Amino acid sequence: MKKQFIAAAIMFGLTGMAAAQTVVTVNGTKIDSKEVDNQVAILVQESQNQIQDSPELRKNITNRLITRILLIQAAKNQNLDKDPEYLKALSQAEAEAKRLGDDKKPGFKEEWSFFKDNLLTQAYLASVAKNNPVKPQDVSNAYNDMVKYYSGTQEVQLGEIITRDADTANKAIAQLKANKNFSTVAKEYTIDPAGRENGGIPKGYVAIKDLQESATPVYNAIKDLKKGQYTATPVQGNSNIYAVFYVNDKRNVKLPSQKEMTPVLSRRLQSALIAQAIDQLYKNATIK
Repeated sequence: MKKQFIAAAIMFGLTGMAAAQTVVTVNGTKIDSKEVDNQVAILVQESQNQIQDSPELRKNITNRLITRILLIQAAKNQNLDKDPEYLKALSQAEAEAKRLGDDKKPGFKEEWSFFKDNLLTQAYLASVAKNNPVKPQDVSNAYNDMVKYYSGTQEVQLGEIITRDADTANKAIAQLKANKNFSTVAKEYTIDPAGRENGGIPKGYVAIKDLQESATPVYNAIKDLKKGQYTATPVQGNSNIYAVFYVNDKRNVKLPSQKEMTPVLSRRLQSALIAQAIDQLYKNATIK
């Protein structure tokens, strides 16, 4: 229970009592600048300053708070805050908090309020899933679409050397041009701990079409490479990170059977239905 309280505090922040300006209202419910400030402070601290305060970060936090309020409002509109299962879970959590003595600690009242609301958002999402079950035919159709999508395409086992600057990446490339083994070079130059252990080559494969959709710079760098070839120039990523990619293996895409994919596809379809429900909450909301 204690861990749940801490997680809730990290995720949603604690609302201060000091006066603050209203950032946005969601169906009449205000989100003030103090809530956003608390979120920023928590994220910066938890990331050990890897995440920095910025307008983009504040916008993302505000959007997350808006979504949370919409879920809480929707749950209450459906009387889920009076649902026996929700009340039972709440009662059990409260009893556990008292057993551990959490209820006597400073800030418990605020933490408990956020925990209750967090539990209520989970109740709403569970309700959406229950009322919109994924049908076997939906899974079958999704699998057939996936087969068509990947038909005739390839996947690669992609090695990578990650560096903090282009000069280091070029040094690694020079070693590869001198016919040094990729794994040996990766262990020497990569800043990725896992890469230093596995020689920069993970066991898994990635579909080239997936790279084309979600990682265009990587796709453009490796799409024409054959097995055993590497990128001749560093590929720049986010935060001034540079990478050298190596095609350790290349083969036709091998899809698992529909039976093996059913749990994964079911979760994806269920997540899509939940996302649609949240989108509808936004469409029906007055946000200003």
